[in-house]
Amino acid sequence: MRRSSTIPVLLALAVLPLPARADEGAPLLTGTWSGSYVCAQGLTGLTLTIERQSGSSFSGVFQFYPVKGNPAVPDGCFTVSGRVREAGAVEILGSRWLKQPAGYITVDLHGRLARGGGALSGVVETPAYGKLCSTFELTKASTRPTIAASCRPEAPAISKLF
Repeated sequence: MRRSSTIPVLLALAVLPLPARADEGAPLLTGTWSGSYVCAQGLTGLTLTIERQSGSSFSGVFQFYPVKGNPAVPDGCFTVSGRVREAGAVEILGSRWLKQPAGYITVDLHGRLARGGGALSGVVETPAYGKLCSTFELTKASTRPTIAASCRPEAPAISKLF
């Protein structure tokens, strides 16, 4: 009687580890990050909400607003997309306006996660506009994404016609 060698081969394949995906090690950024950044208008409040993350890629909303020391800053917001790179480097690119104050442009953030992942800081860039900004600092306020009603992508546009 001849035994089949197929079963031992299948069993051996079943215990071999599957190849690891390149993005499995990406830190989880989903949630609400609070802090500030500095641009031409001065110190400005910032809430960065990361709504969705798939591996190292993510998307969310960048919301800015006045702070106690700079009350003249208007509030506004735009969508962002980003990627976590090696060694905790994070790249966040401004995309589509949800609420745009007159004279404002979207910005990009290039930073690094602090050890433990609870803080993110780096430089604010304004591609094609020169050096209008300097730095940003954020701390993770919540693992739950929370976006202001006026900045939700599905929020209706505010009409200036009555």
